[in-house]
Amino acid sequence: MVLEMTRMAWEQRRGTWVLLGALTFLAGCATNEDILAIRRDMLALRTEVASLSRANQSSRDFTEERLRKVEADVRGRVESSAKESEGSRVALNQRLEELTTETRFAQGKMEESASVLRDLQTRIDEVDQRGRQTNQRIEAMDQQVKLQAARLQAVEQPRPPTPPPAVAQPGPAVPPGTTAPAPGQPPVAAAPAVPTAPAAPTAPVAPPAPPAPQPPAAPAPPPPPAAPAAPVPAPPAARPQPTLPPEDLYKAALSDYTKGDYDLAITGFRTYVKAYPRTSLTPNAQYWLGECFFSQKNYAQAVEEFDVVVREYPDNPKVPSALFKQGEAYLQMGDTKQATTALCELIAKHGKTREARLARDKNVRCR
Repeated sequence: MVLEMTRMAWEQRRGTWVLLGALTFLAGCATNEDILAIRRDMLALRTEVASLSRANQSSRDFTEERLRKVEADVRGRVESSAKESEGSRVALNQRLEELTTETRFAQGKMEESASVLRDLQTRIDEVDQRGRQTNQRIEAMDQQVKLQAARLQAVEQPRPPTPPPAVAQPGPAVPPGTTAPAPGQPPVAAAPAVPTAPAAPTAPVAPPAPPAPQPPAAPAPPPPPAAPAAPVPAPPAARPQPTLPPEDLYKAALSDYTKGDYDLAITGFRTYVKAYPRTSLTPNAQYWLGECFFSQKNYAQAVEEFDVVVREYPDNPKVPSALFKQGEAYLQMGDTKQATTALCELIAKHGKTREARLARDKNVRCR
């Protein structure tokens, strides 16, 4: 069922990509009908995501119920077979460890499904935002079209005819030496001219001398050689970034863990924690890092990795599992006092969890 949900999530992602391409194509020439169609598609996507979320929740409930039944069945078999022989008890403990590993694998798959759902929701929000931006662009284009139509209509309107210029009426000739009278006034005679002495003859003006020839211009001196440019210091080397996106990197590391490739899984989870320290899967990656060291029987390192989960992410659902595995690691190292401290903290702070019930089955004496 988890595989089917993952396949449906990828189909949803492919539909989102197609919708994003359609929005990019229609960004300049979309109509109101296209916008309505996009909104209907987004509503359908939201409905499908909601149904996928409900299916994921039902799958999670079914898995937890099945795990409770298996746990109760195994516990009953362990208690009944403990009285028969030590060999059968060891075999049942081994089976219990296998079931625990399967449970962790199922939890990892559920975490992957939740991550896919979050990614789909983010993409749908992006599509919705782009749809609103496209609608705003269409409204702006509509306003521009209306404005251009109004200007065109104003240009095409007929203009009123302009009146011809006024033509001056011919009047009586004004004799020389008189000024033109004002309308309705008689002409005014000019004063008699006073005779003047004849002007003396002027000497002839010599023609202008031709311009003196200019010497040829001296060639401009060559420009001085440019000073050598100072060497530009090379920028500092960029910090290497992981080539995989966070979801793919987490899935690859979890797959390595389930296959038993603990060294590869440790490298993948540690790379994820350093490269993406603030994602929702960072506490899970830190927890599985401790599980890898626990599976390698490196219990001291496992205790340190589980302690990071408890200290750095106190409200994360992985804290009860980290405390329980921390107690188990201390028991494997023979440190009963520290194991009791970790298990008692688990019972006191997370008493209703499955890990707390397992801690009580170990007959831990807490103060």
